[in-house]
Amino acid sequence: MASRLPVVHLYTYMAEPLQECLLKLCPGMTVKVVGSNFDSLVPSDPAPEHVAALQEAEVLLMDPNLMPPLMYQLPRLKWMQSTWAGVDSMLKHLDKTKPIPNYTLTRFGGVFGPAMAEYVISHIVNTERRAQKQWENKTKGLWDRSGGIHEYRPLEMLSVGILGVGDIGKEIARCCKTFGMTVWGMVRRELSQDKQSPYVDHYRKFSELPEIMQKCDYICNVLPSTAETRGLLNGNILENCKEKKSVFINVGRGDVISEETIVNAIQSGWISHAILDVFETEPLPAISPLWKMPQVTITPHVAAVSIPSQVAEMFYDNYQRYTKGEELKYIVNLENGY
Repeated sequence: MASRLPVVHLYTYMAEPLQECLLKLCPGMTVKVVGSNFDSLVPSDPAPEHVAALQEAEVLLMDPNLMPPLMYQLPRLKWMQSTWAGVDSMLKHLDKTKPIPNYTLTRFGGVFGPAMAEYVISHIVNTERRAQKQWENKTKGLWDRSGGIHEYRPLEMLSVGILGVGDIGKEIARCCKTFGMTVWGMVRRELSQDKQSPYVDHYRKFSELPEIMQKCDYICNVLPSTAETRGLLNGNILENCKEKKSVFINVGRGDVISEETIVNAIQSGWISHAILDVFETEPLPAISPLWKMPQVTITPHVAAVSIPSQVAEMFYDNYQRYTKGEELKYIVNLENGY
């Protein structure tokens, strides 16, 4: 191990609790809080004193949406650890006319799977058991078993198509399979047997997406935002859901599908419901027609959130690897975006 432990610079809305957690894990670590208490969705430009402090950083733990104005201003940076699983808010600002930054970027990985799976399973159960309708009946003092409340489908009768079977998608698949669902998974390329999850019954490639939509009661998007996935579900692709009247769940990235496409799919009767945690524009504008559609469930990007203690544990594991010169976990290819 190196004789000197690298200083960790924090530039994140959760800086103070992160600092506390890191010092419990490694009392000998030097942790410098450069900035904190940022709006997690709408960051402001960095203050000059923040820029000056960050230019001294070798190791940086920060929110990726704060990075765009700093991307080419940190000459000493060797490793940036994101506090989020997704880093598209940073990568979409890469300047194609400049060389790719030479520091290593790692994402917050290996943690969000269970939370995402809880979100997906809970919304499937709520949908099948007509939870919203039962709540409305309760407020009216109605003992009413109509409207599908009595004729619900057990989970083992359902099929789910998971678009993106990385670490998060695999965990969603595991939980769905635990309840007896038939699981379909969409991946970029053919997987060898040893790379396949035992919880996915049927694997299909991107080009075979229409088949997944035709076969599944629920379509769950977990894809990141990349050049390959942006707008992937736009247009009439959801027309393949019309026989099943599938429910569309999006916990991946909002730019995979346009708001217009979702509205059209519902109005055309191709899908019966949309459960949305991510959107093209966040916060979702008050004028969006999605707010007023009864066939749409909206949550404010909370399917899985970064919890300081979990971020600290994952970072510390990578920090130990860094100080030993070992390969880091969850490295992001800056060119590919994943």
